[in-house]
Amino acid sequence: MKKIKIIWRLLDGKKGHEKQSLALVRSLKEQSRCRIFDINIQDLENPFLALIFKKNNLNKGLIKPDIAIGAGHKTHFHLLAIKRCFNAKIVVIMKPSIPHKLFDLCVIPKHDDVKSGNNVFITNTPLVNFNLNKKKKENMALFLIGGPSKHFHWDSKKVLEQIKNISQKFKFKKLLITTSRRTPIGFISEYKKSKIKNIKLYEDTKIINDWLDKKIVKVKNIWVTNDSYSMLIEAIASGAYTDILELKVKKKSRLSSEINSIKKKIRNKITIQNEAEKVAKFIQKIWF
Repeated sequence: MKKIKIIWRLLDGKKGHEKQSLALVRSLKEQSRCRIFDINIQDLENPFLALIFKKNNLNKGLIKPDIAIGAGHKTHFHLLAIKRCFNAKIVVIMKPSIPHKLFDLCVIPKHDDVKSGNNVFITNTPLVNFNLNKKKKENMALFLIGGPSKHFHWDSKKVLEQIKNISQKFKFKKLLITTSRRTPIGFISEYKKSKIKNIKLYEDTKIINDWLDKKIVKVKNIWVTNDSYSMLIEAIASGAYTDILELKVKKKSRLSSEINSIKKKIRNKITIQNEAEKVAKFIQKIWF
């Protein structure tokens, strides 16, 4: 019988980063014998001391890791310290801010325009949980609102006009809007003027942590502003019918082209692949 692999998942407190690492470890657990330990990087000692002295004073009682996984810049040096202290394999999700060769595996979405290599796994989309809810969906529409970005021109009025048109075209029992940390205050003001019927706004600063995670798997339809790539993929993965609230592109980029490609796949009913599952299979093949 193969040894159970011990995997440390490093948490940096950023929900978007932690969702991607969670998607990967869940896929690993489904496919292989492993135990997952979630570790907040704030509980770790200074990684530079660990790198210099090869001494890591981690939470007492934790089992030595075979693999450590992190997403986001703040996890990078902690991953390197874990590799030095425990000789563990280290996986970084998203394009790292330090040289790729320092990691055993870099999991990077193709819109980041990084060349593939021996330790680089290029994914078509960000990693998300494909935890499809097979129960009957509620007759509700959910609108996920992003905000200004370097790729798209933000226009609160245009977004709300699209939501109003959708509300008039389809007969949903309830309409829900949720904002994000990037949503400008002006959007809230425009929403109050819009007088869209049977709709409720949930501001991201006022909802509990797992409200969206629970709601996204229950609703029948989801629309996402096209600046929110990760949320778009997450909506698709929920099993809801997903479409886009259009914003004008500032200038063509790999990201805007990729979002346009996803939009075409949605409207042509082409299945989006589970990238976390693909990465997990690759890791299992090389390290398990």
